[in-house]
Formats: sequence, structure tokens, C-alpha cells
Amino acid sequence: MAYPMQTKIPSELTQNASGVVVPRVVLSAAARLASNVLSKSCPYSIALVMAFAQVGCTVVGPNYTPPNTKITPARYLASDEVKNAPNGPLLITQWQQVFDDAVLCDLLQHALSNNLDLSIAIARLQQARALQAVQEEATGPTVDFDTEVSEDKLSKDSELYANIPSTPGVKTQFLNTQIGFDASWEIDLFGFNRRQTEAAQARSASTAEHVNDVRLSLGAEVTRNYLELRTWQQRQQLAQTQLQDWDTEIAIAQQAVQRGERAKIDLERMQIARTNFAATLPSMVLSERQNEAVLSVLTVLPLADLQAMLQALSPLPSVPAAPTAGLPGDLLQHRPDIRSAERDLAAANADVGAATAAKYPRLSLLGNGGWASVNGTSVLGNASALWNFGPSLSVPLFNSGRLDNQQKASEAALQIAQANYRKIVIAAVSEVEVALTRMARNEDQRAQLLQAQDQQQRILARTQAQFNEGDVSRITLLDAQRALNTQEDQTLQAQSHSLTALIALYKALGGGWAE
Repeated sequence: MAYPMQTKIPSELTQNASGVVVPRVVLSAAARLASNVLSKSCPYSIALVMAFAQVGCTVVGPNYTPPNTKITPARYLASDEVKNAPNGPLLITQWQQVFDDAVLCDLLQHALSNNLDLSIAIARLQQARALQAVQEEATGPTVDFDTEVSEDKLSKDSELYANIPSTPGVKTQFLNTQIGFDASWEIDLFGFNRRQTEAAQARSASTAEHVNDVRLSLGAEVTRNYLELRTWQQRQQLAQTQLQDWDTEIAIAQQAVQRGERAKIDLERMQIARTNFAATLPSMVLSERQNEAVLSVLTVLPLADLQAMLQALSPLPSVPAAPTAGLPGDLLQHRPDIRSAERDLAAANADVGAATAAKYPRLSLLGNGGWASVNGTSVLGNASALWNFGPSLSVPLFNSGRLDNQQKASEAALQIAQANYRKIVIAAVSEVEVALTRMARNEDQRAQLLQAQDQQQRILARTQAQFNEGDVSRITLLDAQRALNTQEDQTLQAQSHSLTALIALYKALGGGWAE
């Protein structure tokens, strides 16, 4: 097995047949040190510490290098399709600033304060930071205080009592008091603890970015569902107006049929058309209720309270200008999911270093001291004092296969993290391309429908003038009014689609997630 990371082996170290790196002094004196390495009378313990001091502390394993930013293309192919995009506003980090709507602002605040997915993400961040602090504390010395008071009695039939010389007055029951301190400190010779600390810090940072990603998705979902709900409300209002026009037109047609001025089949066709149009209302109501249910889950608001907030009708906001898309490389900084994946990559790289360092010897300084006495009045006396101090050496001699496979597993995990990072970056660039194209196409459609709506309004104005002059019938006027309502409904849907596309673009670019 090759030496870890193919680095040069220091002269103070050697590599055995199993591929495990050990100090040369250990190979020559391991047998003699096995029984008395912790004894202060043993010169080999001092030699052992001196040998490691000559080696010095180093950090083995690969040092982390940030991913190459050249994995993103030079520019977005669809950036030129969005009108005014090069001169558009900078990426805004708050949805409340993108859409100036008081109700939406309240819903977003409720969601950021109460959403359960966000609460779970924040709790996981607290957990990750606590584990990071635990690992950081593990790199320093530890000191524990122990005290014990116990009533002890020896069995006269025990082996221990049998080995006591026959001396008159030997006690078999006494009060034992112990007071002491235990201390330990691992000398991080090859960076095992430091690599683990690097991994814990990177994972904590990744979890923090995941919180930001949840905020981004949460804000986008609340905004999208709110605007869709307002769209359904507006469409239902237009539909009710059209139904009233249908009812008026049918009543006029019924009178014409009774007078013999119109065929009955024309009336039946009107009634069928009215019934078909009325059949679209239940689906609109259902869609509104679905958006309400989603908003209730996202904001953790009772459905009744939410309906009270949304009861007053509110028009859709105008479509703001699309933000400047910038360059694909900007996504590496703007999108929290990419930043989270990059920190996962750093953590996986540190895990490889920790797995590499685990194949090296580990040295700790151990010591304890205190007082122990069966005479409570003299427990702190010099005669009751006890202590010991010495190094503890752990050398992986016969488990190299396990450690080697652990390193291979960590290296495979690093490859997974590298591929996952590239996958997320590529998907993010593709998401922006689609969002830019969708925004451009929806705006083109909305512009054409607005033009058609203006034309329909002019037609209605002329028809109204003709009706006032008695040149056209009321049914003709109602037909023109119904045509305008239909056109307004199509334009309203196009406006909603453009707003939804803008939300998708902001989310793809990594904007709108800040509190």
C-alpha cells in the first residue's frame, strides 16, 4: 500500500509491510515500551516524545482548493431575449421590494417566522454549529474533577483478604475518600483533529446556506401562490360579469323568440354557451382554494384567518422589469444551494485528510493526580497524595486494511461531492436559461394580448356609439362587451404568467431570499 497522498516519508518515520507509517524508534523499542511506557522511570517514554518532537506537527491529506469557476459558460444564450434586461435593476434580495403588496408582505413575514420547514432547517443549523463547537473544543486539553466517598467492606472469604498477612487488627470495613483530577491532551501530530475541525466547520457553513436556500424557496412559493390566488379571484370576478351579460342577452333573445323575431334554436345555442361558460367557474374556485391551502401550510396560518386576510379583492401588481441576469459565474455567489454544495465539497475534502491522518500514529499526554485516604481527617495530607503522568501512543499496526478502505471510502465521497457540485451548477445555469426564455416569451404574448385588448375596447366604444344612435341592437352591444371580457381574461392570465416567470427568474438567479 502506498504512503498516504504519495508524500515524502520523514526520516524519523518508516513504513511497514502493511503500509502503516510508524516512528523508527517505535519499531526498535516497541516491545520494551509496551509494559512501562507510562512509568516515569522509563527513559523510553522520554525518547518517544523526543522522536515525535523531531518529526514535528504537520497536516497530511489534500489541502482544499475551491472549484474552478470556468465550469460555467461565458454568458447566457437567452440573456438578449429579455427586453431591457441589460439595463434592468440589480438583483433584489427581498420579495417585498419586488412586489409592493401589503398583504403579500404580511404573508411573507408569517412564513419566515413560522414555517416548519424553515424551523427544521434552522434547528439543524443550530445542531451543526453545536457539533462544530464540540469538535473545536476537542483539539485542546481536557481536565475533569472527580470526587468519591464510599463505605467499603472486604469479604473475608475473598482472594484479596486471603493474601493479606495475618496481622492482628486488620480492618475489613472502612470509609474511602478520593479527590482527584484527570487531564488529557492529544498532540495533533498529523492533523487528524484539525481535519475533523475543518470538516465540521464546512458542514456548519453548508447547513447555514441550506437555511438560505429554504428561505429562497419559501419566499418564491408564498409569492407565487399569492399571485395565482389573486389571479383566480380576478378571473372569477370577470366570469361573473360575463354571466350577467349572458343572462341579459338570453332574456332579450327569449322575448325575440316569443315575438317570432328570432329562431328558437338561436336561443338554445345561447343557453348552451352560457352553461358551458358557467361550468368553468367551479374549477376556478377549486384552484383558489388550493392556493389558499398551500399558503396556509407555508405560513402556518389557520385557513379561516388566511381567508379573512384575502377576502378583500386586490388587483394583480404590474409586471416589474426583469433583473439584470449578469454572468453565469455570478451564480456561484448568488445561489445558496451552490454555496451549500461548495461547502459540502470542502467537508468531503477534509474527511479525506482525516482518513489519511488516521493511518498515522496518535500521541496523547495523560495525567491524573489527587488524594485518596481511608482516614477522612488526613485526606489532603502529603501521605494521601497520588499522581501519574506520561504519554500514550496509538499506532495502527494490524488494522491497515480497515483504515485503507476508510480512506478509499472518503475519497469516493469526495468524488461524489465534486460531481454533485458540478451537477448543481449546470442545473442552475440551465434553470436561468429557461427562466430567461420563459420571461421573454410570456412578455411577448402579454404585449400582443394587450394590443388585442386595446383594439377590442375601441370596437366596444364604436358599438356603444352605434347602439346609442339606434344602428345596432342591444344583443350586438352585449356581444361586443362579452368579447372584451374574454379578451381581458386572456390578458389577465398572460399577466399572471409573466409574474410567475419573473418569480422563477429571481429564484433561478438566487435573489429574493433575505429576511
